[in-house]
Amino acid sequence: MRYRRVARVKSVGPFRRVLAGFDGSPDGADAIRAAAAIVASDGGHVVALSVIRRAPRADGDTDEDGEGRHLAELAEIVFGELRRDLPTGNAVRMSAQVVYADRDTPAQVVTRYAAEHGFDVLVLGRHGDGRRRKSRLGQVADCAVQSCPVPVLLLSSQ
Repeated sequence: MRYRRVARVKSVGPFRRVLAGFDGSPDGADAIRAAAAIVASDGGHVVALSVIRRAPRADGDTDEDGEGRHLAELAEIVFGELRRDLPTGNAVRMSAQVVYADRDTPAQVVTRYAAEHGFDVLVLGRHGDGRRRKSRLGQVADCAVQSCPVPVLLLSSQ
């Protein structure tokens, strides 16, 4: 893949409110860690956002509460690890949010959430599987890069 050089550079920062996309994967945990590193020196707020698609089961019910609790618990485990590594008295706040998507894609939910809640930057793991010829990004990362009104930081595990 070839990249174009961009002549204009926009100066951004400092980032005090950072949104990290979290899907329970190692890439998602890396996004939370990177978000905490961004705000660690000055203090700030990191929110780990998980988006769950509502999928009815055969009995017509959904299991969104169980899945939401599970993702929030996984995020809290990552937060606990981060809190142990941060210096004592550090002012970094961390919280987990779960949002349920009905008609919108997770990508649309994440980008809209970042804009509507006043985040300074969105941090996402590059979670693509390489099957898409257009991009080696995951669908959420691809959409966020194209349409998110706040700066997007993509992490690559490769």
